[in-house]
Amino acid sequence: MRTAQKTPVDRSGKIEEPGSRGSLSSMDDSLNAFWLSPESTKFPWQYDSFLQFAFVLEGEINFFLPDKGKQTAQAGIWLAVSLDGWTANCRISPGTRFLVMECAQELWEQIVTKENKLQNSQKACITCSQRNEAVFFMNHMNHPMYEVLLDLAALDGNRISDQLRMQSKALELLAQISESTGVTDSPIPEPCFRNDEEEALKAAATYLVQNLDADHSLAEISKKVHLNEFKLKKGFKKYFNTTVFGYLRQKRMEQARDLLTQNQGTVLETAQAVGYSNPSHFTRAFRNAFGINPKQLVIR
Repeated sequence: MRTAQKTPVDRSGKIEEPGSRGSLSSMDDSLNAFWLSPESTKFPWQYDSFLQFAFVLEGEINFFLPDKGKQTAQAGIWLAVSLDGWTANCRISPGTRFLVMECAQELWEQIVTKENKLQNSQKACITCSQRNEAVFFMNHMNHPMYEVLLDLAALDGNRISDQLRMQSKALELLAQISESTGVTDSPIPEPCFRNDEEEALKAAATYLVQNLDADHSLAEISKKVHLNEFKLKKGFKKYFNTTVFGYLRQKRMEQARDLLTQNQGTVLETAQAVGYSNPSHFTRAFRNAFGINPKQLVIR
C-alpha cells in the first residue's frame, strides 16, 4: 500500500509517487492505493499498472484522451482507466483531492467470471485480448464507497495495524467496483467475438439440433448458453450466415427429409418430430427448402 497526503510533481508534470509499496493479495504489487493532491494543475496520466481507479473526493479532474476527447470527473465520481499504450493528460482544479488505486491485470482477471465474458460486460472487455482502445468510464460513488474512502483517509499507514486496515479497505473498494452497474452491465455497441463466445454459439447450435421438436425463443436460448441476445443474433449471422431461427428451420427441414427418405414416419408424424404442430406450415416450409412437397418423398 502506498499513501501520501501530498504528492510532489517533477518539472515534466509526472506524478512522483512516494511511500512504501505493498501487496494486497497473494501476488506482489497486485493492488496499491494512494492519495494524491498534485501541486501541478496539468500533468500526463502515467502509470505502469494495467488498470487504475480514481475516486474524486474534492475538486475536479479533466481527462483528455485521443479517442474519447475531454472527460470530466467531479467530486463524488469514481473512474476506471486502462490506457493500453494510449496517452492521456489531466487538468485539475485547485484543491482537488483524490485516491488512485492501481490493479494488476492478473488480479482483475481473477475477478472476471465466464458469465461476465459471455454477457460482454465492461468488466470482461477491460481484459479482452482483442481490445485496441483505451478504457475509460465513470460512475457515481455510492454511500458504502464513500464511507470506505473516509476510513482510508483517516489512516496514516505508519503502524502495522493501519497497513492491514488499508489492505482490507482497498480490497473492499475493489469488490464494490467489480459489482457496480456499468462495470457489469455495459455492453459495447458492436461486440467482438472471443473463444468463449464462439463456444457459446456452438453450444446454442447444438442445443437447437438436439431439440428440434421444441418451441424456442431468443430469450430462452440466450439464457441457456449465457450469451446476450444481441451477441447471439450477431454470432449466428457471422458464423452460420443465417439467423437463429433460419438455422433452426434449416436443421428441421434436413431432419425431416432424412426421416421421410428412410420411411420412419408419415408426413404428420415427421412434422411433429421436427416441431411443427400445423401440417400445412410444415409442408410450406419443406417446399420452400427443397422445392417439392414432403408427400413426394413418402411415395418414392
